[in-house]
Amino acid sequence: MEITGILLSAGMSRRFGSQKLVTKLPTGLSLAVSSWRALKSAHKNSIAVVRHDDKDLQIIFEQEKIPYVLCSDAHLGMSRSLLTGIQHTAGSSGWIIALGDMPYISPSTIKKIITEMSDKNKSNLIYRPRYRGKAGNPVGLRAALLDELLTLKGDEGAREIIKRYINKTEFIDVDDDGIVKDIDTPNDLA
Repeated sequence: MEITGILLSAGMSRRFGSQKLVTKLPTGLSLAVSSWRALKSAHKNSIAVVRHDDKDLQIIFEQEKIPYVLCSDAHLGMSRSLLTGIQHTAGSSGWIIALGDMPYISPSTIKKIITEMSDKNKSNLIYRPRYRGKAGNPVGLRAALLDELLTLKGDEGAREIIKRYINKTEFIDVDDDGIVKDIDTPNDLA
């Protein structure tokens, strides 16, 4: 099974007030690089999606040798960056969709999702980690959803598809609170 990891890092950071993905964490790494390293260490076949006009993040990704594709219409919402990543990897049998503002996810969580998605005996379309009853990210999507994914619009990403296929979703219980911790405002860094 050819699964591709996609790090969505083309957001506008409106609630943060500036480009949050270049903000340094206490580790010294930027939000985006930390999120990328978790994804990449769990799954080598991964790319990132960056806004076409986000030169600062592009420079950071080039310095880190992070493969990325440019999204020219990210201002239209998260669905556009998701579509950009999927269109560039449309031959995949599925995707692990990770978010650039979620730097605390354990690579072992991502590996669990990939293991479950790769099980040929399973027919679920969506794979989500769950921490203490709360579903989080990253989300695994099988290629059977490709046609529906290609019709996405707005800032909801794949949320409507995920809701529609709740009965075809496998929840994977993990001991990883990073799946529910994202950074939306400067206060979230504390």
